[in-house]
Amino acid sequence: MTISTVPLRALLLRGAAMSLVAALGAGLATPAFAQDATPQQATPAPAAPATTDAEQPQGGDIVVTGTLFRRTDTETPSPVTVLTADNLARAGITTAADAVRSISADNSGSVPTAFANGFGAGSSGVSLRGLTVNSTLTLVDGVRTAYYPLADDGQRSFVDLNTIPNATIDRVQVLKDGASSSYGADAIAGVVNIITKKEITGLSGTVEAGVTGRKDGGEQRATLTGGYGKLSEQGFNVYVSGEYQHDDAIYARKRGFPYDTADLTSIGGDNNNPGSIVPGTTTSAIVAPTTQTIPGNILSGSGIVTGPWQVLNPAGCRPGQIPVSGSAGNGCEQNTARDYGQIQPSQTRYGGTIHGTLQINPDTQAYASISYFQNEVTSNGSPSTIRAANPINTLSIVLPATLSNGQLNPSNPFAANGQAAAIRYLFGDIAQSSSYRNRVLRSQVGITGKFGDGWGYQVDATAAKSWLTITQDGYINLPALTNAINTGSYNFVNPDLNSAAVRSALSPTVVTQATSDLDMIQGTLTKDVFQLPGGPLQVGVGGSFRYEAVNDPNQNASAQTINLNQFTAVGSRKVTSGYFEINAPVLTSLEIDGSGRYDHYSDGFSNFSPKIGAKFTPIRQFAIRGTFSKGFRAPSFAEKGGSVIGFTSARPPCSIQVQHGATANGDGTCSGGSSYNQAYGIGFNTIGDANLAPEKSTSYTGGIIAQPTRWLSLTADYYNIKKTGVITAAPLSNTALSAYYAGGTLPTGYSITPDAIDPSFPNAPRRALFVNGPFANAAALKTSGIDFAAQLSFRPRDDIHFTSRAEATYILHYRFKSDDGSDYVDYVGTQSPYVTSSGAGTPQWRGNWQNSLDVGRYSLNATAYYVDGYKAVGIDQFGGSDCASSSTYQGSDPNFNCRVKSFIDVDLNASMKVNDQFQLYVNVMNLLDARAPLNAGNYAATNYNPTYTQAGAVGRAFRIGANFTF
Repeated sequence: MTISTVPLRALLLRGAAMSLVAALGAGLATPAFAQDATPQQATPAPAAPATTDAEQPQGGDIVVTGTLFRRTDTETPSPVTVLTADNLARAGITTAADAVRSISADNSGSVPTAFANGFGAGSSGVSLRGLTVNSTLTLVDGVRTAYYPLADDGQRSFVDLNTIPNATIDRVQVLKDGASSSYGADAIAGVVNIITKKEITGLSGTVEAGVTGRKDGGEQRATLTGGYGKLSEQGFNVYVSGEYQHDDAIYARKRGFPYDTADLTSIGGDNNNPGSIVPGTTTSAIVAPTTQTIPGNILSGSGIVTGPWQVLNPAGCRPGQIPVSGSAGNGCEQNTARDYGQIQPSQTRYGGTIHGTLQINPDTQAYASISYFQNEVTSNGSPSTIRAANPINTLSIVLPATLSNGQLNPSNPFAANGQAAAIRYLFGDIAQSSSYRNRVLRSQVGITGKFGDGWGYQVDATAAKSWLTITQDGYINLPALTNAINTGSYNFVNPDLNSAAVRSALSPTVVTQATSDLDMIQGTLTKDVFQLPGGPLQVGVGGSFRYEAVNDPNQNASAQTINLNQFTAVGSRKVTSGYFEINAPVLTSLEIDGSGRYDHYSDGFSNFSPKIGAKFTPIRQFAIRGTFSKGFRAPSFAEKGGSVIGFTSARPPCSIQVQHGATANGDGTCSGGSSYNQAYGIGFNTIGDANLAPEKSTSYTGGIIAQPTRWLSLTADYYNIKKTGVITAAPLSNTALSAYYAGGTLPTGYSITPDAIDPSFPNAPRRALFVNGPFANAAALKTSGIDFAAQLSFRPRDDIHFTSRAEATYILHYRFKSDDGSDYVDYVGTQSPYVTSSGAGTPQWRGNWQNSLDVGRYSLNATAYYVDGYKAVGIDQFGGSDCASSSTYQGSDPNFNCRVKSFIDVDLNASMKVNDQFQLYVNVMNLLDARAPLNAGNYAATNYNPTYTQAGAVGRAFRIGANFTF
């Protein structure tokens, strides 16, 4: 039988709304039943971060992420961290993205919203265990949701945490263990399950406003939730919730050195501001005489200049720029980081949820929910350059001697001599910005209950769709540029004189839309089979069917827009799954749990994932637990059939630099020479492979839970994960580069696109501009570490309560092995993996510590966040293992900024309960105004690491707000 997914989606979207009405109507006519459920108010109360699984739920049984069975505690054989709504509010955390990314297990490869110029721009994703965002599964109420339509680095699919409604979150459970046996693909590193409130009564809300200590980055937030009906009395509950949040952009020029410049000469680094070495590219055009080989073709320059460079405008450099001179001529230096750089993009989020729960009888409960959420991120960037390599090479562009009407070209000072002019220029009069507006519509219905003698069941169905509208301004259209140059309509000498019509013709707005879909139905059946000494033997079976699709078309399919990246991913598939779980409390002190899942994918592969775990509690105060599991990650649509071009920073090897005028320093490094030797953007063009196999994983955990006293609990869990068949973008790129520079044979399937000729050394070898290769199952990865957590809580008297919580992750190893014959290389404590982590690296320690004091109606809470320092070494990108051979800074002094310092920031939150209906609070984020440590090699931001130290770039910030409940 063929299952049509479109009717399923339409049915669920209509059915969710209809079920809410039915729930209300049936509830009004249904007798009240005695229930465990407790009505919950939607009021956040500012102050505390992640709690550990040692903190128990208060009464009743719950479903814990990673198991089919309800239980009275979260201390499963697998480690689970629970973040409650109250904990998050106490920590001043207002979004699901910030909540999940605050835990210590989130590491290398996560996607911060601040990185608004990356492939997953406008989004936020979690990467447990540093295995990147595609190995952490994100659920909403235990069910999958649609991916963000853009893949991270054009490869890795993930759920955008920015589009998760926040006002109705009850708790977030983070399963820090492999869970493919329960959930299938993508759960290699763990699962984030965002659980919304089942029941809300009354009217409640929050209003909040904030600003940084530098008087920018303004923030406004408001929520309003209203609910009616108590499950325990009326047998139903319906609530409606809406929320809004806006964050203003923060510009680098307001933060000062070193976040607003690429000139680090004052502290011993290099000056990498554009134009600091002639020839350089700034908003002041510079030109030099050259040869145009094909009349009428502005891209047919010879690539060789026959005279010195000069500033095109006779008045010299534009205001704020510095005149510079060199052997190649004259030019201008510009601080583009100061002029255009952003610390934080502008972000606006809003949406709403309608949720209904119906208590059909004492053993049966149904629910329906529909939500819409929109997140829009707008970032500004440096102006477009006239010289580019993507998607068409304009590096040899020229201004002709004569225009199409036969007149001499007024923008070419060499026209009278019949010479064309090579040009370097940024279109400073055309502002560049990118807006990413992601809208997610999601509906979910379900029913759960019990029947017969120990039978239980649950059925959930969902339909989710994500629409991402990408609006790009400031990119240059090549046909329009050709016309403007040949007709002389664009004034390169003084761009201020260009009309709005000329600029809009040259840079039309580019609007594209990408979509992602997920339709899913799943059901489970459980049974208490018979009694064991420790309790009933539980058996559960289940099945699911889902349809998932991505349509991410090429934004620049016609290759007519200069520097607008080309990447695409289009595909759909159906996944059919069956799974089981057995929980055996063999003794009152010993629990054994086993599970397995079989998944079949319509695009050609299947996988079985088993898992077994045990927990031994010899005494009430102490338990030992452990798990062993197999998992997998299915290839993404981008990896199977897409294509992507990514860029990173590189320099030619010293042997090549010498041929471009550099001096060998005797230690394997070079300095000086032409601008050809500066760091530049090298492209990696990767093509999908339909024959890719899934990545496979083997993982195990082992830990202890201790509660020596009622007021103190401790946990420590060791994890060890091995991934094989890791899908890598062009894994032999470094081999291909080495072969290219050595004049050898490139690996099969690889090619190199050379850069333009160095005008200063036209006969020297050309550096690589693009490395072209395929995705491949070509790598392996091993990582291990220890999670620590502790909680201390005591109440010296009824109106005083003190709580202290701490969690930390210590990474023992993060070893990566490529398919080039080399052995495993350990990335811990370095800035690797450089590409897949956006230069974030793998700090060895990460943790947080929160202290909360409640005295009567007052509450004071302080949370400290710590991230370890690391070597600024990008082993996977630059080779070698030390700063002399692998420095991410790629400056003339390889030891400059070789060690990135550790970072600590502290958030302070205070609140006062005015009365039962009203509460005031104040948040001071980054209380001590700690500054992000210098990290000149990070390419996601200027001189700092936004993944771990964004708070240090933003600086001290203040928020004041109020909660109300009626």
